[in-house]
Amino acid sequence: MSYLNKYQWEIVPENLPIVKRSCPKCTEKTNYISSEKFRINANKNTIDIWLIYKCEKCKSTWNMTIYERIKPCNISKDEYEKFLSNDSELAREYAFNSSIYSKNKAEVILDNINYRVVQRKLEACYIRENEQLVVEVVCKYPIELRLDKLLSDVFGISRSKTKGMLKEEVVFIKDNKNTSNIKVRDGMEIHVLTAAGKIEITENIV
Repeated sequence: MSYLNKYQWEIVPENLPIVKRSCPKCTEKTNYISSEKFRINANKNTIDIWLIYKCEKCKSTWNMTIYERIKPCNISKDEYEKFLSNDSELAREYAFNSSIYSKNKAEVILDNINYRVVQRKLEACYIRENEQLVVEVVCKYPIELRLDKLLSDVFGISRSKTKGMLKEEVVFIKDNKNTSNIKVRDGMEIHVLTAAGKIEITENIV
């Protein structure tokens, strides 16, 4: 009987997605960065709510529609107060909301997101299999992060080595046989055969 260590890796984005759009002042496509601030405009009995973006070059603004012609009573009191106070966590949630970008027909760039990993050790147990560790991934926001890059960053080994380990199934994903090009997703469960991989997991990840 072997020992199984369980960890949780929470993927925390350190920057927000960029919107690529034509800037009227720069007369070219530029990067628009979220200001993490909302704008609310009253129109009789309804309101419009936008998340404000700024051109990276000239700082001209573009308003991304969150709600349009909606009655305040149709928004929860808690969320409405967060809009009024420019709540940073709510701004982050909308900045990563793919349906909002679709609604605004905006070109969003998700592959430029830097991230950090918050590691938590979970309850360990004995199993009737090879000695291994299991990692439960928590990824609240959609980012374009490949599994081999995550493993390379966390374990401090090359991308080619992680790809080899995936191919040899030293590292594998539960209920997923094709891991060569897999992207990280919330709820993913990573299994690592520690004896075969000769990997040491550090207790703290910065």
